[in-house]
Amino acid sequence: MSPPGMVRVRHFEFLCRSHGVEPSVERFRAFYQLIRNMAFYSFGSRGSAKKILLNPPKSFHDWKQNFFFIREEVIPIAMTFRAPDMIEKEELSIPKKEDWYLQLTATPNRVFGKNVLVAARMSDQWPAESNEVTVLKFEDRVGPWACAR
Repeated sequence: MSPPGMVRVRHFEFLCRSHGVEPSVERFRAFYQLIRNMAFYSFGSRGSAKKILLNPPKSFHDWKQNFFFIREEVIPIAMTFRAPDMIEKEELSIPKKEDWYLQLTATPNRVFGKNVLVAARMSDQWPAESNEVTVLKFEDRVGPWACAR
């Protein structure tokens, strides 16, 4: 999976958790579909679904230097790899009237500190040496997300 695809997965998870919606593959698929971009798999917006990721990163410099392949022999199950022409366009209905779908609104891509990821239940790694405030604030309002150290 390419970094842009991972940004979409993590953004979706963060958006769901911040709205109290349980993220799932089925819900993710309401917004995105599998695509192949050059030699890598990623996720593209599903045609009629609303956009939930504003200003996605345009590029990730030098990410391929850190990319690695895993030899087939070390994977304990038989995996079927897709050929480039095997991705079929999916025609899924968009749940436009469901509460969870209506709650998720378009938000910009941002890099968050560990305190925000802990508050969103996406991390339990609060560094012991952290001097960050454990309650999140937005425009001088304290949010409902208190983080215990």
